[in-house]
Amino acid sequence: MTNRPIHVLLIEDNPGDIRLVRELFAQTGNGQFTLTHVGRLDAGIRCLSESLIDVILLDLSLPDSQGIETLIRMHAAAHGIPIVLMTGLEDEELGLHLIQAGAQDYLIKGQTSAPLLARALRYAVGRKRLEEELREQTRFLQSVLNSMADGVVMADETGTFRVWNPAAEQILGSGPAKRTVGHWSEDFTIFRPDRVTPYPAEDIPLARAIRGESVTGSTLFLKRRSQGNDLWLDVSARPLRDEMGLIKGGVVVFRDITEARRTDEALRDSENRFRAIMDNSPALIFLKDLDGRYLQANRQFETVSHLANKDLVGKTDEEIFAPAQAAVFRENDRKVLQADAPMQFEESALHDDGPHTSIVVKFPLRNAEGRCYALCGIATDITDKQRAEEIRQQLAKDRLLLLESTGEGIYGLDRQGRCTFINSAASRMLGYSPDELLCQDMHERIHHSSPDGGIYHRTRCHIHETLVDGRGRKVDDEVYWRKDRTSFPVEYSSFPVIEQGKVTGAVVVFLDITDRKRAEQQLTASHAQLRKLTARLESVREEERILIAREIHDELGQALTGVKLELSLLQDQLPSVPPTVHSRLESISGLVDATIQSVRRIATDLRPIVLDQLGLIPAIEWQTHEFQSRTGIECRLDIYLRSACLSQTASTAMFRIFQEILTNVVRHAKASVVKITLQEQGGGLVLEVQDNGRGITETELADPQSLGLVGMRERALLLGGSITFAGNAGSGTIVRVRIPLEQPSDE
Repeated sequence: MTNRPIHVLLIEDNPGDIRLVRELFAQTGNGQFTLTHVGRLDAGIRCLSESLIDVILLDLSLPDSQGIETLIRMHAAAHGIPIVLMTGLEDEELGLHLIQAGAQDYLIKGQTSAPLLARALRYAVGRKRLEEELREQTRFLQSVLNSMADGVVMADETGTFRVWNPAAEQILGSGPAKRTVGHWSEDFTIFRPDRVTPYPAEDIPLARAIRGESVTGSTLFLKRRSQGNDLWLDVSARPLRDEMGLIKGGVVVFRDITEARRTDEALRDSENRFRAIMDNSPALIFLKDLDGRYLQANRQFETVSHLANKDLVGKTDEEIFAPAQAAVFRENDRKVLQADAPMQFEESALHDDGPHTSIVVKFPLRNAEGRCYALCGIATDITDKQRAEEIRQQLAKDRLLLLESTGEGIYGLDRQGRCTFINSAASRMLGYSPDELLCQDMHERIHHSSPDGGIYHRTRCHIHETLVDGRGRKVDDEVYWRKDRTSFPVEYSSFPVIEQGKVTGAVVVFLDITDRKRAEQQLTASHAQLRKLTARLESVREEERILIAREIHDELGQALTGVKLELSLLQDQLPSVPPTVHSRLESISGLVDATIQSVRRIATDLRPIVLDQLGLIPAIEWQTHEFQSRTGIECRLDIYLRSACLSQTASTAMFRIFQEILTNVVRHAKASVVKITLQEQGGGLVLEVQDNGRGITETELADPQSLGLVGMRERALLLGGSITFAGNAGSGTIVRVRIPLEQPSDE
């Protein structure tokens, strides 16, 4: 609509009124409108399918239709095209009735001027476009609500439910209640976390939100009678306020955390089992952080060290043992952490009855992200030679128990890649029983194919490489294959087993990262959607700027010019008035001149005419001149191309980025000279702005609150381009923007 005249369909049978409308359009000038005229309603309806019509100017009294029926028939046929009525009746009640029936506006014959007609038609087109955008945004928001996995419910200040998305009904097992707030707890069978006490109606998060409170992370327990299963919910609520700050209701967002609660309970059970294993083991078992400070130890360690666990936590070996012993322990810890693999040592320590020698297995512990966060040690006393074999067996059992207590999948391989052991977590994730995998080629069973289903050759396998060169590896972009021939993404680490300097096998630790990958995909999709919404918002803003700028320039500018002319005529016609009157007229004339200049400046700031009429390069030249004139900062502009093959959207984005760069120079740089270069480079348009100011710092570049920098980056990214910032303290800043040029058409 901004690049072509508005096409008006006039449906009128009165020759005088037709002539009047044509004269009014002629007075508007500037080719703002094109006109198609028909004399009957049926002809107008046919014209809608034959021509691209932007707005309909309709008379209610036609040879083939009379009165409001004319409007009803045209509204049904127009399919969204705005309708402006022309009526001979000055009746506000009738006008309101016509607007309610589908008209965008109405004009009274004989009282319509050219500016009034033009404004009514432009506003009708603009309002219709805004209505369509609003409906589209509403549909989008409804789609978002419908696609959310979280339940979303909104109620007004009376407690009447207004929004209830499908996820809410699925989670709660029912739709909105029709009773008052005081019955919600009963209606939805809501209980406190103890699962017994009914939740007080006044304390329900949505009820609190309606009272003006904000609730975050509240836990509710629901007994679903219809489904026969119970739920745990994590609930947050916020009040809804209007533009005056008055509460108009509340909104609550909740999700089913039943599985998470069950997982937490299972984790606590696992921790209890782990603690029981530790405390009942004859071996000394301990955990240290990466700084060598004890985190936990079993009862056997407490007995030997004569320190309770609470007194042991936070201490180092140097604070518990003799210096020589502590040094050996610390050195062995260092070797394990450096190798990032399990290792076995013989260590001696002084007990109450003399020195004891222990076989100590030390290995790193990893968190859910695969990062090492602690070191675990299992020390088995082998002082009594006669009990050596028994102790070795006990050590193996303890190691197996520890393997079974972890949620990570762990299996061992011999030199040929055959499974030597596997824990329950690994078997469960792979869908095999341990007996089905022991002594089997693990590459052929679970690692035979790439994520895309293609053959994954053994020679390219990172686990095989560990068996060959004895170096540990960590991978997070491959998949394992279950017994049922389905795959899942994994993160795995392979550690070599080295005996007497030779690689004898490997230990593989893996995690199912399906949830992590899904979260990454959702985050990527959210970013893409946000960029699309941002692009749409910027487009709407630019359209609004153009419309407002034109209205200010055309309507207000013309009116002020007319006032200026009238004042000049008045001065010429009053030669004999007192000097004070002439002085007053001169002052008014000067004020009008200043106002005209302000109108032109405001319109230019909103949307420079040179950008629309002449393109990007003249616009950058104009902006550079304006910036230098306004700020006094010397500008050196070098342009090495005659034209830029960019779309209107890309040109606008590049110009707004250039404006923001100059704004930052004024606000922050404290520069006296700005050098601007515009050139074509490698199929792209490159804009470089360099100042001699203080120089932008790394802290400023990394600041998430620097919305100007963020906005420039987003504008460039939306166009497939890039923007870089380089600053040195005291020597200025260089900003480089690159936008791909459009390829010329072969036509």
